[in-house]
Parts: sequence; C-alpha cells; structure tokens
Amino acid sequence: MRPLYWLAGARWETLKHCPPSERERIAVLGSTVLIPTIMSFLGMIFYAKSRFADPPWLSVMAISMAWAFVIMNTDRILLATYRPFQPWLRRCMQVIFRFALSAVISVAIGFPFCLDQYRPAITYRLQTELQGTLNSLREKEAEKRAELSAQLQQIREEETAARKELVDAYTTQHDALLAQLPALESSGLNPEELADKRMEDERRKAGEPDFVAPASGATRNVMAGIEAQKETITKTKAELDEKQDLHARLVEAIARESAGQPNEFYPEPKKPGSGPRTKDMKARDKTVTSDIKRLETTASLQQEGLIASDKQLAAARLADRNAYLDGLIAKRDGFIEEAKEKDRIRKDRLAKLNAEIAAVETEQPQRLARLAEQTAALETTHSSNTKRHEETFLPPIQRIERKMNGVLDPMEETLGLYRVIFVPSSDAEDIEQGGQQQKWIAGLFQFLVIFGTLFVLDLVPIMTKIFSRAGPYDVLVEHPEFIANANLRVFHAEYGKRSEDWGITGMADQPSGPDLVKGNPRSVAPPSEPEP
Repeated sequence: MRPLYWLAGARWETLKHCPPSERERIAVLGSTVLIPTIMSFLGMIFYAKSRFADPPWLSVMAISMAWAFVIMNTDRILLATYRPFQPWLRRCMQVIFRFALSAVISVAIGFPFCLDQYRPAITYRLQTELQGTLNSLREKEAEKRAELSAQLQQIREEETAARKELVDAYTTQHDALLAQLPALESSGLNPEELADKRMEDERRKAGEPDFVAPASGATRNVMAGIEAQKETITKTKAELDEKQDLHARLVEAIARESAGQPNEFYPEPKKPGSGPRTKDMKARDKTVTSDIKRLETTASLQQEGLIASDKQLAAARLADRNAYLDGLIAKRDGFIEEAKEKDRIRKDRLAKLNAEIAAVETEQPQRLARLAEQTAALETTHSSNTKRHEETFLPPIQRIERKMNGVLDPMEETLGLYRVIFVPSSDAEDIEQGGQQQKWIAGLFQFLVIFGTLFVLDLVPIMTKIFSRAGPYDVLVEHPEFIANANLRVFHAEYGKRSEDWGITGMADQPSGPDLVKGNPRSVAPPSEPEP
C-alpha cells in the first residue's frame, strides 16, 4: 500500500499512527490519482496518432509518460496540500486550478477525438473542394507547360530555319563566286596578240560594204549642209504644191463662173459669160502660174545642189575611210595599252573574287556559331522559365495532392470540421441543406459527451478529497501546521511592539546582531491597552 500512500501525498511516519480504516481511506485517495494519470498517458498517444500520419512512436511514448507524470504529480501535490481546516478561499483556489487544468486537458483530448470521428466527412468535404482547386491548377500548369513547349519548339524551328537560310545563302553566294573564277582565270591573253587580233578585226570591218568610218569635221559640215538643203527643198515643194492646188481651184472656178454657176470664190449665181469677176480670177490665176514656174525653177536648182552635196559627202566619206585605214597602225599601241589595262582589271577582279570567297568561307562558321550561341541563350532562358514554372505550380499541386491523400494539418481539419457542421456543400440537396442547422447541435453534443467524461474523470482525485470526511491523518497533519500558523499570526501581531527586544535577544550571541538591529530600526506602535 505504500505506493498508494505516496500517490495520495501522505507520509508513512504520520500515517502509521492512524487506524487501518484511515490508512485504507488514504490508499483509496491515492488510487484515484491513477485515473487521470492513465487517461493523460492514453490521451497523449491518441493525440499524437490523430495528428501525425506516421508518428515517431518512441518519442510519443516518452512524451506520453512525461505528460502522465506531470498530471500525476499535479494531482499528488493538490491532494497533499489540500487541508480541510484551511480557509475556504485557499481551498477554492486549489479546486479552481484543478478544474481549469481538467478543462484544458479535456478540450485537448476531446477536440481531436471529435476530429477523428468526423475525419471521413472532413476528408470528403476537403477533397471535394480541393479537387476543383487541383483541377484548376493542373489546367493552368498544363496550359503554361504547353506554352513553354510551343516556345521551345518555336526556338528550335527558328534555329533550323535560320541555319537553313544561312546555308542556302552561303551556298548560293559561294557557288556564284566560284562560277566566275574559270572565266577570269582563263581570260589572260598576250597584249601583242590581242592588239594584232583587234587590228585584224578593224581591217575586216573596214572592208565590209556597209562600213561607215567615223565622220571628220568637214564631213559633219557637209552632212549639216545636206540636212539644211533637204529642209529647204521640203519647204519649196510644200509651197509649190500649195500654189498648184490654188491654180487648179482657180481654173475650175473660172469655168464655173463662165457657165454662170456658183464657185468657191463667188458663191452667188450670175448670168453666163465673162464679167469682172471672171477677169479678176484670171488675173489671180496668171499670178499663181508665174509663181509656180518660179518655184519649179527654184526646186530644180535646189535638187541639183542636193545632188552635188551628196557627191561631196561621198567624197568626204571616202576620205574618212582612207584616213581611218591610215590611222589603224597608230591605234595598235592603244590596243596594247587597252589589253594591258584589261588584264590588270582582270587580275584585280580575280584577286578581289578570291578574297570574297575566302571571306565568305571564313564568315560562314562565325555566323553558324553566333546562331548556336543565340539559340543556346534562348534555350537557357526557356530552362529558367521552365524551372520558375515548376517552382510556381508543382509545390502547390503536390501539397494539394498530399491533402487529397489525407495528410491534413490541425488548422485545415478544424476549418474542415467548421465547414462540415456550419457550411452546406455546393452540391448538397435541399433536404441536406435544410438539416444543416441541426448538424452543429449533433457535433456539440458529441463533443460535450467526450469533454464531460474526461472532465469528470480528471476531477475524481480532488473531488474525492473534497467529499471525503476529515480523518485522523488530517488532524495529525493539521495540528502542527495549525500551531505554526497561529504562532505566525501572533508573531505578526506582536512584532511591531516587541521587535527591538526580540531582535536583541535573538541575536545576542552574534557579534553583528546589535548593529543589524540598529541599522534596521522598527517603528513601535504605542500600546492601545496595558500589556498583560
């Protein structure tokens, strides 16, 4: 029975003077301490089991034992310090403390128990709500991933197209430059041979019937004179044709006038015969006839002058041809210089062409390298965007998936319990929504049942102590404490009047006693009544 006495906070040295019935009562009080101790141990295990999906059992057992020891020692201290003869205020404070501790422990165990009871409903409710969030996140993640894939595909397609364009442009330009090389490499000739060939060509051209030598200054003057003569002849012929036309009209008008018919010049009819108008028209016709003769003579002279000019032009052309043939010998040196200049231009062009080919061949790898660097930079940026995308979407998706698998923290389970009890689901039917108001009553009733049971069981030791009678053990324990408390009250009441004497008397055998009393003087209240 000694462990039960120890649990009740009783000392065996005092308890052995009590009768067996008192010792049995104290043992019963000690056994009641085991009830909250065992409940606290099991409650901590249940709390850890409900809070962790895979709890560390070794740590859980150690913490549960420590918590059970705390509760056991608290109840032991309360039983040991609770005195039936103490003032009621002190006893109320002890009871209130135990009530508060029991309430905290009951809530700490009862609420997880309720959560465990409603966990299927909480899990279903949260999974239903989380499924929509998860689907939305997955759609956004898939859409963004598709965009990233399209961007990567576009980068690679643009790189392939740019590479093909560079290769095609290089091939076209390189082939075009190479095609010019054979003509430039094989066109080199001896200037003397080229000059002789040019002389042959010039002689052969000069021997052709339709060859026209370059006109000299005299020839160009003759040609200008011929052009002027041709213009004068044209004007004379035009004037002659005009006069001849006028002569024919006058002859017709005279014949009609003589016949009494209207004509071009006199449209009014008259009597046949010769009159003043007929004479006037005849006079005009005579003048026109003399003009025609004069113009015909002038045209004949101009035509003869033109024929003479043509002969002069032919002689000038012949002179130009002879001069051209005579000047061919002098042109040979010019042909040689021209051939040398052409050969120099050819060599310059060939050197420039080779330089262009070398530049194109050197620049092509550089262009491809720059294209590869640009593509690598774009792919690096794309990789960074992909990593940022994964950091943005994957952790929330994984967290929601863990929640979907039942791994919920206490806050989420508490919110889920609130939604299950107070907030109807979006797909709830009318009957279920109508019964939503009664759910909180059912949940509160279940919580109160668990809370009340735990609360009452936690209060068994202290309530047993309160309701049990004060026995001999309490008297034996209270007696010295009662005497000490009474002496203490008397000491407090009399110390103000007798502190000086008590201090000197109590410290007479200590060297520093009188100095200590003098250094801490006490105010002595005047006696209100004569000392006994």
